[in-house]
Amino acid sequence: MDTTNYNMEQNPIQAAIDTGSGSDAYGNHTASNSNTTHVTEKLAGAGFTPGSMYPPPRTPQTVRAEIKRTRHKKEVPLYILLILLGFIAVGVILYQETQGEGVLAELRSLIEEFLADGISGLEGTDLSTVVGIVLLTIGLIFGIGSLIALVVIMLAAMYSIYADQMSYSIRVSERNFPEIYAKVKEYTWLLGLRKEPEVYVQQMNGELNAFTAWVPGKAFIQLNAEIVDLAYMEHKDFEPVYFTMAHEMGHIYLHHVQIYYTIWAILANFIPVIGSNVLIPALSRSREYSSDRVAQALTGGVGQEDCMMLLAAGRHAYKYVDTGDYLRNITANHNAIERFARWCTNLVASHPIMPFRVRAILDPSKKSGRLL
Repeated sequence: MDTTNYNMEQNPIQAAIDTGSGSDAYGNHTASNSNTTHVTEKLAGAGFTPGSMYPPPRTPQTVRAEIKRTRHKKEVPLYILLILLGFIAVGVILYQETQGEGVLAELRSLIEEFLADGISGLEGTDLSTVVGIVLLTIGLIFGIGSLIALVVIMLAAMYSIYADQMSYSIRVSERNFPEIYAKVKEYTWLLGLRKEPEVYVQQMNGELNAFTAWVPGKAFIQLNAEIVDLAYMEHKDFEPVYFTMAHEMGHIYLHHVQIYYTIWAILANFIPVIGSNVLIPALSRSREYSSDRVAQALTGGVGQEDCMMLLAAGRHAYKYVDTGDYLRNITANHNAIERFARWCTNLVASHPIMPFRVRAILDPSKKSGRLL
């Protein structure tokens, strides 16, 4: 998979037409041919539908404008609040140290004991001075070291996830899952990303899921094989797979997975209840709504209902669900206690509960989805 910097002015579809080169549905390279019909067949084999993708119905400019317009209105304010809460968390930690309740307080007792036993001939004031200097030095090292340690731990966790992809997954390429690879190139171009994200397929024992992660220099996506099966086995249905991947690419485009974004959530966890149980889940729900809007912009909304019903009913039954009836039944005839119970479920959830998410996706005006 090419991870070189993109020429933002070059349409990857048009480039395929100009060069007359490509791959068929099985990843076999085809020879150059100027015949338009032959080129169209190659594009179709790579996952491009000639009727809708040639010429492209969307441009990078229109897609990014739609994303800017429909991104959840609360996401950026919540993120700013998360940063402020992170600074408060740092202040709380420092305050605990000054009150003798933190790690430095324990170090002070140990150092005083060591100096009292190991240094003879010093007056009390001299001993206090030495202890103060040592504590100041340790305090500076401790503060900087803690931040470095936090970053190192986060990077180690990210690289662990990436190592799992390299160890147990199939990387999407021109020869493996070429239809999905073609969409990776298309969405990369539409979003104006400098590099294609690496996309991997891994079987997860029946779990329907996908996620996005980041390591320095690259972003990557895992599509669980149980979702990819929809395209190649279950229903020969590529659209929910494309919508799922477009959603994950939305997280990349909106910088949800980079360490400079996520580190504030780690700090906010030091603030109990407000940070860990309220603000962070609310921000996460807003990010999911925003990424759904990115997916809608990239796909034109094709496959969105099937994708949501897939999550609700599973990969075998989702094709047989009436979405309108689902929404009517899930919201009708509930008393106040039942509605409050559902509200509590949504309050602490990292993703919007399914009725709220489906309603937001089907909203023709594309207003911001319901957080509470």
